[in-house]
Amino acid sequence: MKSGHLGGWLAASAFVVVAGTAVTWALWPSNPVTAPHARHYLNATACLLTDSRGIAPGTPGAPAWAAMQNASLATHVMVSYLPDTGPGNATIMINTLVQRHCGVIITTGTAARPVLAAARANPHQRFLLVAGHAAGAAMPNAAVVPAADAPQRIDQAIHTLASAA
Repeated sequence: MKSGHLGGWLAASAFVVVAGTAVTWALWPSNPVTAPHARHYLNATACLLTDSRGIAPGTPGAPAWAAMQNASLATHVMVSYLPDTGPGNATIMINTLVQRHCGVIITTGTAARPVLAAARANPHQRFLLVAGHAAGAAMPNAAVVPAADAPQRIDQAIHTLASAA
């Protein structure tokens, strides 16, 4: 190989490397993608007990869950839900949420009797029962609200829970 050809080949190779680097630098995104960060929550939880259909669209639990998620974004209160497993299990499910130390237990599609019984048995536990029609304060630690007022009352309950955390 002649030295002239070797020099030309080296110059061409260097040009390709420099050009490739320049193109890569020019096309590199100016805002690098950042890794998602873990969400930090307060030491407070709001829990939802739904009927057996859960939070599927069109169920009583769906708007309550949406209100809870919105309030969680604003307050950093952790939210969770638990679907009732069937008739006669509401008391067991409510007691499960009490054992989980939920700051407020919100119920939808659940009969009032077991919720109010749990409220009487757990006077330091807060309950919010979303009912189709009835409203009013059932007892100091349990409120019964109509479905139409539920999103606002859920938001208030979660904000109150956050301020106490």
